[in-house]
Amino acid sequence: MRILLLVFLICFGTLNANPLDPLVRSQINVHVYYSNMIDHYQNKEWQKLAWKCEDLIADFPTSPFAREAFYYLGVAEFKLGEYEHANKAFSNYLKEELTPKFFEETIRFKFEIATAFDGGARVHLFGWNSMPKWLPAYEEAMEIYDEVITTMPRDDLAAKSLYCKGVLLLRMEKYKKSIEAFQTLSRRFPKHPLAPEAYVGIADVYLTECKKDFADANKLELAEINLRKFKAHFPSEPRVKKAHEKLLGMKEELANDLLEIAEFYERTKKGSAAAIYYATILKKYPETKAAKKSEKRLKVLDVPYIYSNQKSSQEDALIVDHTAE
Repeated sequence: MRILLLVFLICFGTLNANPLDPLVRSQINVHVYYSNMIDHYQNKEWQKLAWKCEDLIADFPTSPFAREAFYYLGVAEFKLGEYEHANKAFSNYLKEELTPKFFEETIRFKFEIATAFDGGARVHLFGWNSMPKWLPAYEEAMEIYDEVITTMPRDDLAAKSLYCKGVLLLRMEKYKKSIEAFQTLSRRFPKHPLAPEAYVGIADVYLTECKKDFADANKLELAEINLRKFKAHFPSEPRVKKAHEKLLGMKEELANDLLEIAEFYERTKKGSAAAIYYATILKKYPETKAAKKSEKRLKVLDVPYIYSNQKSSQEDALIVDHTAE
């Protein structure tokens, strides 16, 4: 009986409350805003949802509904293709609470935004909607990948972020950081389906660096170590072949550098010097195309030489009879 009386008094007091009272009016309005916001979300009316979220946040910034409105604003902007604004809204949502209601959903949306930026989606000049989308957003993608990796370090999204980060860093020609990202992926997620791709990614970094920069034999040694680790951890993995092909590509680059020098000496009538380089190619990179060509040129030159079983201090593999000049 007392409970019924209490409910009656509460309802009576609400019905008879002064409608002009600011507190009563705000409580009525914020619920209406929120209800409309949810209706737009359910009906997939993304532009209307964005407008209603912005109105709610502006008119009731201290309301608990305003915190949730940041999430729905992020969803609306994402669906509208306004990824930079979506990311900002999601970041504001995460700032409001330690463990918000839509935490995992927000992180997943952020990852999708990062991949969109990674894939070429651009941002507005100065961040203004009125300005064209001209600016690449690779740095923004990198920041989001790092955020996902830090926020959910053992989640599948962290593994995907590490892989995407490694690929993006390679594209940006930040080779050392790219290798670090791939190595972190293989160490932290050794059984993940992307772990083999991390080893292939490292091999790709070394090959790309070898092609674009000066070919470095030390990098070849590192690539060989990477391939051995790959085979040890995934002995039956078919993608080992891809890593091996990239290693062979590095050897081709290194062998071609030596081949250019050998051909220069041959053109300048220095047969013995040319023979040194041709023979070095045969010894160090026997499986390369340059080695096949070197073998043919040595036969043509007909320079007396023998291979040394131990590294020579100067020739590293060859003792040449210079009297044959």
